[in-house]
Amino acid sequence: MFAPLSFLIILCIISIVALIAERAKISFPIAFIVAGILLTLIPGMPLTPVNPEFILVIFLPPLLMEAAYSTSLRDLQFNGRPIFLLAFLLVIVTSFSVGYVYYGMVPDATLALGVVLGAIVSPPDAVAATAILKKAHVPKRVVTILEGESLLNDATGLVLYKFAVAAVVTGSFHLLPASGLFLWMVISGAAIGAGVGWIYMALFPRIQEQSVEILASFIVPYVVYILAEMFDSSGVLAVVTAGLVVGWYGPEKFSHTYRLTAEAIWKMVVFVLNGLVFLLIGLEFPSVLSNLWNYSPATLLWYAIVISVTMIAVRMAWVFFGAYVIRFLYPAWRKVDPYPAWQNVFIIGWIGMRGVVSLAIALALPYTLADGSQFPDRSLIIFLAVAAIFVTLVLQGLTLPWMVRHLKFKFNSHVIFEDWHARVTATKRALKRLEELAAEPETYLPAVERVQSLYQDKLKSLGDGPNTPLVDPEMPDSNNHPIIQAEHKVWKEVLETERETVVSLRKAYTIGDDVMRQILHEIDVLANRVY
Repeated sequence: MFAPLSFLIILCIISIVALIAERAKISFPIAFIVAGILLTLIPGMPLTPVNPEFILVIFLPPLLMEAAYSTSLRDLQFNGRPIFLLAFLLVIVTSFSVGYVYYGMVPDATLALGVVLGAIVSPPDAVAATAILKKAHVPKRVVTILEGESLLNDATGLVLYKFAVAAVVTGSFHLLPASGLFLWMVISGAAIGAGVGWIYMALFPRIQEQSVEILASFIVPYVVYILAEMFDSSGVLAVVTAGLVVGWYGPEKFSHTYRLTAEAIWKMVVFVLNGLVFLLIGLEFPSVLSNLWNYSPATLLWYAIVISVTMIAVRMAWVFFGAYVIRFLYPAWRKVDPYPAWQNVFIIGWIGMRGVVSLAIALALPYTLADGSQFPDRSLIIFLAVAAIFVTLVLQGLTLPWMVRHLKFKFNSHVIFEDWHARVTATKRALKRLEELAAEPETYLPAVERVQSLYQDKLKSLGDGPNTPLVDPEMPDSNNHPIIQAEHKVWKEVLETERETVVSLRKAYTIGDDVMRQILHEIDVLANRVY
């Protein structure tokens, strides 16, 4: 693990790099990778790399849990076909395509070695995709497909990796056991994740202690991951399934105070873990290069370019094949889900960032074969895997904002009307409930009238839907509505005045800190709700 001084330095670097990346409008993963490479060039920098055996166990479960929790189960089901084509079939196609290219390009290489590399670099990374897409203004369906793919594709890649490595180590490969293991990993992983997620949701109301509730939310992904790995199942798929279950039942189980606190804590933890993960990738790059003294720089550069181009080209060809050729061959699919816009298909093909999973399984390659000899091309495979991560994150990540600005995306307006319909329905039902409360004899009517006026104004501001759309179809963000913007501005001014007044009373020793903190908490909760 990190030495104490190294850990302190890393935290400081994460903060500084994040600030620079935010000012420069650069995606965090790209900035952290570049920072990691630059750090290794500083003489005497006390940085100790993390043991690769711990990378997946420490970093991946909470990052996957957070990504899965915020993913829509309904949207995953609707986009099941394209996600299946990408998360399962494309991983297999990419693995063998890269494998054959490696086999034909590297002297004395075997196809099994090539498939090992292909399995390492074939699955795009959920952590990288989520981090990049958060700052990209692309259609919601594109985001759903990419996140769904990156959450589910690791099971395919890891199975191929295990059997390709076994084929290299033992010199034999058996298709039937490989297929059986794949089915076992998928089915058992999903079952373990769903079971633990359901148990957690059933027990959650009994905890009733916020600190323990939040701690439990971090324990769950680790329990699921370790339990799945103990049964030779897919820890990745188990955590994703648990995250989907918690995301489905959480809104009715979690209190508002828990959500506000937990979201803030999870946001900070995920930010730090993301920074550590991508810094690690950058830190590993120079050390990998040091083991390749028997290859010329030109040869290494050529290998890296060919493998990276192969990955990108195969993915681009596959997404257009899946979007147009398969729909052409199967009219029933086309009838339910018509041809998508080429811009949406292109961006799905272009965004295929590799990340922590590829790094971890590359570094976990065995050192020796069954006969005790060295694992062939180990350093070269690790180098090409790290190069693929670097190329996809930097090349595709840096060009993504330019492409988003110049591609004319086709946004689906149903998201706009879903938002409007949900707000109007909830507001009308709240007003109906207020009428019921007003009829009850024990109700204090002035309180009902005050809340009622707020909801009546809210309903009026929402308009009548299609004639007064909540947002601009090209900018699907409810905060862009002029009335809501105006309200946010007023609320901000009023609450800031209230906050300054309370703080000034505390400075004048008119009130104590306990009173100040209680009132500030109420103001902060209201501010979080209204703007």
